[in-house]
Amino acid sequence: MESNTFKSVMFGGFDRQDVISYIEKTSQETTAAMEALQQENEALRTEQTAAQTQLEALRQEAESCRLECTRLKEELETQSAARDALKRELDALKPERDALLAQVQELKPQADSYQKAKEHIGNIECEARKRADELEAATNERLNQLLQQCKQQYWALTSTFETASAHVTGEMRKIEVSISQLPVSFDKLGVDLRALEETLNG
Repeated sequence: MESNTFKSVMFGGFDRQDVISYIEKTSQETTAAMEALQQENEALRTEQTAAQTQLEALRQEAESCRLECTRLKEELETQSAARDALKRELDALKPERDALLAQVQELKPQADSYQKAKEHIGNIECEARKRADELEAATNERLNQLLQQCKQQYWALTSTFETASAHVTGEMRKIEVSISQLPVSFDKLGVDLRALEETLNG
């Protein structure tokens, strides 16, 4: 009786069943919240791992860039040193260059005369080459004409030879036929001679 009475008694101003339901609901929500936080924590850990991997890759890339910058800096210093050496060498050659330029100015009139003479000689060579080409062309044309004449004579002689050869061959064949018929004629003559001999002896 007292147990039943206790179940229906208000607890702290609230119904006991309501309190129990509230506690269970709160526990479930807390559990769900903790699970969500745990999942979020796992996601953050995964993201942190990826970020650390990316950070490491960036560090390696930065190290590579630093090494490349160092190499380029050394190369630039080497090129600068080479450029300075070339500049000093050019400065050392400047007096010689100036002397050569002065010598060129002195020799320029002679060079102009030489150029004019060279052009004149070139014109003479061109004219001589032109005449030689014309002579070669005329010679080649004459040789071609002679070659054509020789060819015509050759073909005419060849035609005459072939005609004579065909005639001789025909005559030889006639002689061969006549010679092949001689044994038959000789046999007939022998028969006629024996018949005449028998007639005379008879």
